[in-house]
Amino acid sequence: MQSVSADMTAEEALAHHKKTLLALRVQHIAMVLVLGAMALFAVEKGAPVLYLFGLAGIIATFLLFFYRLTQAVSQFQDILWQDADVAKYRAALEAYYGQTKNRSTRNTLELELAFCDYFDGLDDAALERLARLTFKGRKSTQRLRSLNLQVLLYNAQNDTVRRDEALDRIRAMAVRYRAGSKLAATATNLVRDLELRCRPVEQWSEEDARYIREQMGLADKNLNRIGLRLRLDAYELAHGRLAEVARDLAALGEEPIVPRYETMRVQLLHKAERQTIDE
Repeated sequence: MQSVSADMTAEEALAHHKKTLLALRVQHIAMVLVLGAMALFAVEKGAPVLYLFGLAGIIATFLLFFYRLTQAVSQFQDILWQDADVAKYRAALEAYYGQTKNRSTRNTLELELAFCDYFDGLDDAALERLARLTFKGRKSTQRLRSLNLQVLLYNAQNDTVRRDEALDRIRAMAVRYRAGSKLAATATNLVRDLELRCRPVEQWSEEDARYIREQMGLADKNLNRIGLRLRLDAYELAHGRLAEVARDLAALGEEPIVPRYETMRVQLLHKAERQTIDE
C-alpha cells in the first residue's frame, strides 16, 4: 500500500500535509466555539442537560482532534514507512524545518531526519542528531522512538555498552506505562524485538523465528515488513535454506526499498550465492 503522497513531489507532499493540519485546527476551533456557546447558553437558561451535552461535546472534539492529528502525521510519515522514499521524505522534512521556528516542531523533525539518516546508512549523522534532542516527560513516545533508534545504531556499530544502556532505558519506560495500555504493550513488544535483533541469528530458536513471522503478518507498514523479512532471511540462510532465501531476496529487489535494507539484501544474496557454490 502506498502513501497518500506517493504521486506527489516533496514540496507537494509538505504543502498537502500543512494544509491538512490547518484544516484540522480550523475545524476543531469552530466546533469548540459552537459547543462552548451552547454550554454558556445552557448556563444562562438553567438547562443542565444541555450544558452537560455541550461539555461532553467539547471533550469529544478534543479527543477526535488528537486522533485525526495523529492520523495526519502518520500519513505524512508514510512517505518513508510505506513508500520507502527516504530522499523525498528528507527533502520535505528539511523544507518544513526551514519554515518553522517552533522548538518542539523542530525537535520532532530532527528525530524524523535521524531516521532518514539511519535508513540512508548515515549512522554517525543520526547519532549526532539524536544527541541534540531533548524530550519532555519520562513517558514521551518521542523519547521511546529515539531510544529505539539508538539501540539500532549502537548495535550496528557493535557498541554493546551504549546499546544495552539504551535498551535498559526502554525497559524502564515500559514499566512506567499503565499496565494493559496500548503504550505499555508497544514498549514491551519493542523490548522483545530489540533483544532479538541484538542477538546473532545463529542463536535464534525456532520460536524466535516464529515470532518474526507473526510480526510480519501484523506489520502495517511496508518498511517494517521488509526489515522483518530480511531478518528472517538471515535466519533461514544460517540454517541452510539457500534456494528459499535466494528467491525471497530476488523478489524483494523488485520492491521499493531503502538504501540500508538494499545493502543488507545484496549482502545476504551474495552470501547465499557463495554458500551455494561451496556446496
